[in-house]
Amino acid sequence: MFASDEARIELLETLVNISSLTGSEGELGSHLERLLGKIGLRVERQHVDSERFNVIATTTKPPKLLFCTHMDTVRPHFSFSREAEILYGRGVCDAKGSMTAMVAAADELISRGHEEIGLLFVVGEELDSDGARKAADLDLHPNYIILGEPTENIVAIAQKGTLVFRVRASGQAGHSAYPRGPSAIHMLLGALNRLTLEDWGQDPTLGETTLNIGRIEGGEGPNVVAASAVAEGIFRVAGSVEDVTNRLTRILGSEVELDILSSSEPVFLTPVEGFDEMVVSFGSDAPYLQELGKVVLMGPGSIQNAHRPDERILVSEIARAFENYCVVAERLLTE
Repeated sequence: MFASDEARIELLETLVNISSLTGSEGELGSHLERLLGKIGLRVERQHVDSERFNVIATTTKPPKLLFCTHMDTVRPHFSFSREAEILYGRGVCDAKGSMTAMVAAADELISRGHEEIGLLFVVGEELDSDGARKAADLDLHPNYIILGEPTENIVAIAQKGTLVFRVRASGQAGHSAYPRGPSAIHMLLGALNRLTLEDWGQDPTLGETTLNIGRIEGGEGPNVVAASAVAEGIFRVAGSVEDVTNRLTRILGSEVELDILSSSEPVFLTPVEGFDEMVVSFGSDAPYLQELGKVVLMGPGSIQNAHRPDERILVSEIARAFENYCVVAERLLTE
């Protein structure tokens, strides 16, 4: 049904044109229910909250292998378009390209007689992985999960951990010509500067722990001493999250307030013999899905092209992912 490039592109176009921003995945989930039912799979919903749900599709046999990726995308939505071999649209790379190749691979594998496979499409990966955390409770026991993310069709053998934090500073408002107390912005900048000058360590496999300050806000105007300021940042952790947290607390000291918003430890994943390997710095649902089975992380597209206003993928990358998924699944199913 999806064996040709054009059939897969048509499927991808349909999936991309259904907006599925994080928190609003329902329309795409309903479409996937109908689509997977048409290719003969038994489809169920797993509700994550009152309006949002994961989609689980299986044959009549318990799955030994699950294809899995996320339904949600970052904002803003923009529709599918094509320029020769380049495909554009929100989600073509992250991760509806993987979704397309997985649906096509599952259809192909079933036609070859491999019935011990299933598909799991989850909500919320771009925010807090609430879909994957809920999926960990499923009464499924696959040996393997092939997880789709943009890895350039290379098998990711590890992903860095994360530590997301917020720093708040409080000063004393006043006229900038006659300051009555400290500026919250000056205090915040000093604290952030100390963080950026720190060496956060390295791991021989995962590489360097990195820091990005992604948001700063505060103050009223150039002639007003800032009463408050806030910044948010993320570490991509190559070592221990606890160690980074302790050092972060110590370096910031008591002049500013620290809130830890979320964290996850580094994850080591399942290699596949004969495939190139890489380590990724981005997060995924892998830490939660490991509760179900061994995770093989691979998919079409480059993370460099994800979350961009011109998000893109090549036709050849989708074709390669389809072939890879079939090869890897058949190998894992016969182990």
